[in-house]
Amino acid sequence: VPPNKKRTALREYLEAMQALWTQEEASYEGTFVEFGASWAWPKPVQQPRPPVLLGAGATDRNFAWIVRSADGWITTPTERDIVDHVQRLHKAWADAGRTGTPEVLALAGPPKRDRLAQWRDAGVTEVLFGLPDAPEAEVLTYLDRLADTLADLP
Repeated sequence: VPPNKKRTALREYLEAMQALWTQEEASYEGTFVEFGASWAWPKPVQQPRPPVLLGAGATDRNFAWIVRSADGWITTPTERDIVDHVQRLHKAWADAGRTGTPEVLALAGPPKRDRLAQWRDAGVTEVLFGLPDAPEAEVLTYLDRLADTLADLP
């Protein structure tokens, strides 16, 4: 996909999936996605569709796209100022007349209790932690430490 057409391609993929999720017999015709009469079962329980989260940098353009076409945002690993970004996304969401709040999934580095509490208070709905590429015993030790860190987080 040409770099200047990535959003168009993603929009088409989402529209095609929406058709498969909601129509008994779906078809779609776009520049990057095209299929004739097709059937897909089972249909999602969540309606009108499962939540769509977009992983992207915290730019105004990306937030506008999320507000228009998705249900939430996945941060990038290099993202800083998550609290400020979530506030900007919430404002864009409200300004566009969307109800509720977007889901925000933050990719976290080392678990820091104060940062996690700030993110929670700002509206981060989920946090993902990476696991060390290490022998099983080291990974299990890491998971135990992570569980201890998160266990009594208010």
